[in-house]
Amino acid sequence: MDITYTGKQVDIGDRLKKHVQEAMDATVLKYFNAPLGCIVAFSKEGEDFSAEVTVRPAKNMVLKGTGLAGDPYSAFDNAHEHIATRLRRNKNKLNDHKGKTGLTELAYQAVLPLHETEDELDVDINAPITIAETDANIPVCTVSEAVMYMDLANECALMFRNASNNHISMVYRRKDGNIGWVEPKA
Repeated sequence: MDITYTGKQVDIGDRLKKHVQEAMDATVLKYFNAPLGCIVAFSKEGEDFSAEVTVRPAKNMVLKGTGLAGDPYSAFDNAHEHIATRLRRNKNKLNDHKGKTGLTELAYQAVLPLHETEDELDVDINAPITIAETDANIPVCTVSEAVMYMDLANECALMFRNASNNHISMVYRRKDGNIGWVEPKA
């Protein structure tokens, strides 16, 4: 995992960097196999040291932890403990939701038309390719769970069956960054 180090009135030596790298790799890689990055900032506050850890384990997910102690190692360990707790809770929440809904990985298969000549079908070669989902499990969940699944899967939209009324619904990420929710009239 790529870690960026900053120090304000603190010299970050190789031993401290190695300590941080080993701890963060062990914790973050336990729950996410491809984290985006991490920023660790050390500073001196009076006689104590402060450590602030910011981790991006996945897109649209940022976790922050802070620690204060008499030495930079202990300060980092306190911040690291906060991060580890939040990662564990997030993963447990995801596992609990998976257990309730039976959500499995979606299988995608690209389907391209095969024709002898282009005269048979008016094809725009600049048009996007149509992807057919041959095997999709539509989860039964609440709207907030659907948003969580969409964010964790790093998708722009998710179709689901609303647990409150059993109707098919969809959540999607809008261009302005907000979440849209579509539910057809009964």
